[in-house]
Amino acid sequence: MRRHALFMWLVALAVAALFQACTTEGIEGQRIKNQPPRVWLSAAPPEGSVETYKVHLFWGGWDPDGEISHYEYYVTDNVTGVFNPAGVVDSLWSPVVANDSTFTFSADALVDTLTTSQVSEFTRSHTFLIRAIDEEGLRSTRPAYRSFTSRTLSPQVNILIPVRVLGTTPAQIPPITTFSWSASDYVSDKLVAQEPDSVQWALVSTKTHTNEHDAQGRLLSPLDGTLAYLRSGSPASGKEWWPWVYYRADEDSGKFWTSPPLEFGTYIFAMRAKDEAGAVTPVLDELTNVRRLRVSTRLTGPFLTVFNIYMGSVVTTTCSTPLTILDVPAGISVGFTFSATAESYGGLVSGYRYGWDIADLDDPDQWEVDFTPFVGTQANTASRPFYFGTHTLTIDVVDNSGYCSRVEIKVNVIQFTQERNVLIVDDFQVDERPSSFPGFSNPQGRGVLPSDQEHDAFWLDMASNVDGFDPASDVVPVSTAGEVPLALLAKYKGIVWSVYSDVGQQADFPLLYAFIQYRQQTTTQGSGGVSGKVQPNYLALAMAAGSHIMLAGEHPVQLVENRAYLRGARHPLILRYEMEGENAQTGTGPDIANPMGEGGFAYRELCLDVIDYGYLTVTRRRYRQPQPTYYCPVNTYRRADAASVRDDTMRGANPLDLNFPLLELRDDITALGMAYQPTEKGIDAEVYNPAYFRTGRACQYVPNPPRSCFQPIYGLVSFDTNEPTYNETIAFWTSAYADRVADVPGAIGARSVVFGFPPVFFKPEQVKPAMEYIFFNEWQLPRGDGSATASTSP
Repeated sequence: MRRHALFMWLVALAVAALFQACTTEGIEGQRIKNQPPRVWLSAAPPEGSVETYKVHLFWGGWDPDGEISHYEYYVTDNVTGVFNPAGVVDSLWSPVVANDSTFTFSADALVDTLTTSQVSEFTRSHTFLIRAIDEEGLRSTRPAYRSFTSRTLSPQVNILIPVRVLGTTPAQIPPITTFSWSASDYVSDKLVAQEPDSVQWALVSTKTHTNEHDAQGRLLSPLDGTLAYLRSGSPASGKEWWPWVYYRADEDSGKFWTSPPLEFGTYIFAMRAKDEAGAVTPVLDELTNVRRLRVSTRLTGPFLTVFNIYMGSVVTTTCSTPLTILDVPAGISVGFTFSATAESYGGLVSGYRYGWDIADLDDPDQWEVDFTPFVGTQANTASRPFYFGTHTLTIDVVDNSGYCSRVEIKVNVIQFTQERNVLIVDDFQVDERPSSFPGFSNPQGRGVLPSDQEHDAFWLDMASNVDGFDPASDVVPVSTAGEVPLALLAKYKGIVWSVYSDVGQQADFPLLYAFIQYRQQTTTQGSGGVSGKVQPNYLALAMAAGSHIMLAGEHPVQLVENRAYLRGARHPLILRYEMEGENAQTGTGPDIANPMGEGGFAYRELCLDVIDYGYLTVTRRRYRQPQPTYYCPVNTYRRADAASVRDDTMRGANPLDLNFPLLELRDDITALGMAYQPTEKGIDAEVYNPAYFRTGRACQYVPNPPRSCFQPIYGLVSFDTNEPTYNETIAFWTSAYADRVADVPGAIGARSVVFGFPPVFFKPEQVKPAMEYIFFNEWQLPRGDGSATASTSP
């Protein structure tokens, strides 16, 4: 056993010695030298090519006598554009385990040093080297490498606050100013942008730059000299720049900066951005990233806007704003929304307060809300109903430097008595218009328009059966807003407003425009606003107080359009979305996120979603062609062939509400030789909520079917029954305030009504029953002993 054990031990020892010899020596026992691994680039830019600054590289390797442990790479910046192998520093190689990676190469050399554009080309020549390392630590004898040029476009930055003042006038700012900006980084072209890596700024006083000269030796102004100093790129000017700040820093601190308290005087503020390739905004441009500033005592405070849907906006930048005076019905809660900004001068709105009937502004207990911080630019609301007397709302805002703006609104409360039954407002005074015709009865007029006398006689007849109707006191021919105060409307249960206007009218509006025009919600500094005794929408206030209205005539509702924006507007018009600014009327589509028309008279009180017109003109034909995707497909309701002769002007009215009779044009204006004979076109009419405008594209934002408070009365009868406007609504009930009853004896809740055409053009014996159905059945006015010209029941 001992001999056997000894034998086995000797065998094991021999085997171990053999294995050791095999790993370090040849078969005859000579040691073999470790072979270096090989390496290659399997995917890389072509030699000498120009690439973006982000490149995905692939490589591979092989070790002839073992395994590759990892790789090392090295990137040179070829300052001269040529790779210098002697510049490779062995200690600066970086390890990498994978066989590929995406690298960000610098591109920080401006190609055109004379550029005048923020977005300019930057490049840098690089050589990428890769080598393999085996498990024994032996590196490749010859690295694989590729030389190419990385390229990018420099980022641009725009100063948002303070806003730029035209010319060379410095913007006035307070001693403590908050600057804000936005920046974009374009990689290879201007089609796709990303956020830059970082930004920096310089705020330089002009005090030490009063002796700067231009290239011709001319002395520059302190502001021009300071800007030239920053643009020079001298080592001294470089010290003026703050350290780079990460653009996406927490709490947006890379997008704004609040200065320390500044001395009075003039300054230059400049911004520049840097991308991840190292390209820096090369130009200081006064249109974008430079501001001239003056720090001085301010005379104005934040830009304060106070808005009310009935009157519009009051705007101010001072604490001594003249008083605004507004009449409202008793018991109606009239809300005021307000917001403020100090961005035009680099300030921050730090707080607001408001209250009613404050006798002592210095007593905080008298304010309904004492100074409370503003949160961003959100709107705040002050609202309260009053039942008698006069009350004053005061709204204050202050900025972070203590400057104040104030608005005071005096609210006169009007009692609605409704002691009388019906008022006729005559806003159809055609004899006063230069283009008017002598009237239906005059053959030379061809029956185009009635005379003023014919129009007045028509409406006196329509109201003649209303109990107590007195033409001397219940008819008001108007030319100025002062002739129809809210106190006058407050006396009546029903108000009939007969109007004459025209599509696209820009001047000489009928009085109705002063009442129902769109009250713009957005304002900009310098855009003004209402002041003094304001003209609210008395018709909307009367409806809210429990009175009933009838609008009738030539284009009554188109007066709500915002004429500041809708010159040459396309129709149909979507009232909820297209009442302000760059919306579908001007080419960018409905502003769905901002339904600015919801508080407008046509949308809120009349329940309208869309306005169109029934008439054939060259203008209308222009819109028969298919429109871009932001707009409803016009050819779905107008034949695309502009040369086709089709007529959608009004020849009559079909009752859509069975309580109303058929309406036909008067015999004296359809006779041979008259304007509306069968071979001529009919009259114009407004078309409301047409069915052809409720499907597809922008139309998808129009309710389908219309809102329940919109109830058709009459449909358009045109010459061409194939016109899509045929039988579309041209008169309707609005039940938005049908349940609103005035707090007076005998008042009832009822619908209001709109006729989108002048009833005076139609046979009185047919119109009279329609009007009396409204007066007696819907509005429940008492019937008197007037001289009816037709049956009193439809």
